[in-house]
Amino acid sequence: MLKAENLTKVFSEKIAVDNISFQVRPGVVTGLLGPNGAGKSTTMRLLTGFIRPTSGKIFYKNESFLSDPISVKKKMGYLPESAPLYPDMLVSEYLQYVSEIRGIENPEISNKVEEMKNLCELKTHFHVPIGFLSKGFKQRVALAGTLIHNPEVIILDEPTSGLDPNQISQIRALIKNLSKDKTVILSTHILQEVEDICDDVIIINKGKIVANSPVSELHKGHGVVITVRANEEKVKNIFSSLDILEIRKYDDSEENKTDFNSFLILMKNDSYENIFQILANSGVLVREMRIHKKSLESVFKDLTGN
Repeated sequence: MLKAENLTKVFSEKIAVDNISFQVRPGVVTGLLGPNGAGKSTTMRLLTGFIRPTSGKIFYKNESFLSDPISVKKKMGYLPESAPLYPDMLVSEYLQYVSEIRGIENPEISNKVEEMKNLCELKTHFHVPIGFLSKGFKQRVALAGTLIHNPEVIILDEPTSGLDPNQISQIRALIKNLSKDKTVILSTHILQEVEDICDDVIIINKGKIVANSPVSELHKGHGVVITVRANEEKVKNIFSSLDILEIRKYDDSEENKTDFNSFLILMKNDSYENIFQILANSGVLVREMRIHKKSLESVFKDLTGN
């Protein structure tokens, strides 16, 4: 488990990361989400030891990063947003080079290079100079270099930035597969990426954590939408006995053409069965009842103020 405690980074008078604490669970993909300039990349660089924190601590399996950074870094694979590659090297040469830097023993190097060639689907461009590759293939090469030493922790900064839809799908599938037995954290500002591959999400804004939970939890507890043949006053009277935060008209252009109306009922708890029972006993004609889940986009806007 990767753990940060009271992590702060100040550049001159600018607070980039402001006293944040969190844990990244193994076996899942954790997304670090936030608007541009929120502090995501700085947090990534702190977690990898690329820069030192102004204050705070980082642990991996109770091993202090700051006390023994080399030991922890050996267990990490880091893919920065702009991956450093050597354009004059062939893909095969680059992976050989990274293997040697990572201290992989010579008899194992060829096996590791072959494994990465297959895992990241580099066969067709294996003997091509990196400078001639598309951005998508360069990203795959960089990812192969990140994974070649079989790291326990994988940290990815905007891993699908600039890729086409097919390349994005391939990289996301690979990341999801890697998370089965590793600790994976990725930063992104793409909401759909979080929905597609992340199990947990940490939302950061202006250097502070504003949400930290499983992705599914962010959608929970936002109420029930009912479509009934009744006006707002009658619906409020029907549910007057329940502990409800709010009942308001729910915009639905289709229902506006009929004598049915849709309402959003916001509740203090998840007692949806009570709403169903009260509706059943009220005699009101019901067309639809469904749990209302707030979109991740709406949650993000609420939390970041954008």
